[in-house]
Amino acid sequence: MRLPAPDPTDPAALDDLLSDDEKSIRGAVRQLLDTVAEPYIAEWFEQGGIPNIRELAKELGSLGVLGMHLEGYGCAGMSATEYGLACLEIEATDSGLRSLVSVQGSLAMFAIWRWGSEEQKQEWL
Repeated sequence: MRLPAPDPTDPAALDDLLSDDEKSIRGAVRQLLDTVAEPYIAEWFEQGGIPNIRELAKELGSLGVLGMHLEGYGCAGMSATEYGLACLEIEATDSGLRSLVSVQGSLAMFAIWRWGSEEQKQEWL
């Protein structure tokens, strides 16, 4: 009996451990980045910045990626695994974009979510 060849992109078969929701968010992030970021990364690198960073942040936000591990106030309330998978896909595209997501969600948005007034939460989250 011959065993099937391992998948070179997932040799430990970790994908088998992921839920459909986890695979879905990973795929959605990858699809968005393939469209709005991947084709422009080299150009942005040469320019030393992303000219439409606010638009890109809005698109990531509409996907639920910004503050995705927070609950309520329009935040997605996703699991740590979903957050990690989203960050993995973003990092694979560009480290700076992943930093944007981490800083916004874990530093800026978390501080407002945890210690902000109700008015601040309504406005900024």
